[in-house]
Amino acid sequence: MSKIEELKSAVVESPNSAAAHLRLGTFLLLKKQDAKEAERAIRKAIELKPDYAKAWVNLGGLMLAKWDFQGCVEANQKAVSFDPKLVEAHYNQGLGHLYLKQAEEMVACFNKVIELDPNSAGGHYHLAVGLLHLGKVQEAESESIIAKSLGFAVRPEFIRELEKQTGKKGTPESPTNGGGEPAIIELGSIDKDSKH
Repeated sequence: MSKIEELKSAVVESPNSAAAHLRLGTFLLLKKQDAKEAERAIRKAIELKPDYAKAWVNLGGLMLAKWDFQGCVEANQKAVSFDPKLVEAHYNQGLGHLYLKQAEEMVACFNKVIELDPNSAGGHYHLAVGLLHLGKVQEAESESIIAKSLGFAVRPEFIRELEKQTGKKGTPESPTNGGGEPAIIELGSIDKDSKH
């Protein structure tokens, strides 16, 4: 039996298990398979357990992947209302604000990410991006250096913009990559208790 068949079978066996629906939706989301079915499964998890913060986070990640940035922000705000310490919710919400060009809100979200997880390389990088948009060049440079030291590959566009604003070349040194991929609650972190 394939993993997808196993997860679908778990939903059939426990149709009132929010966790079973979330595991199915998350698997489909992570494997980039059938986004409509992934969304249906995640929304069913929320229907069964409206305060299921992890389901709201993954719905927000799905909205981000669909370029529904406002939907991403709203879903992750719901997640935060149920679990204010869920780093992924603040992270995804910050990415939504990034694409909505809401730098102040983005900075607030990534400050919270770093407060909850000081070693979040992506948190430091995206905080740097928001700070640069607000004209806080020194702070942006500092955060980008921290992100790089934590292993984040700072994007070339950011480096060029930082160089333009500081007048320095090669700040901070780094190759490519480092995008705005949503944070998804991994399968192993989803409650296996069928009561959820």
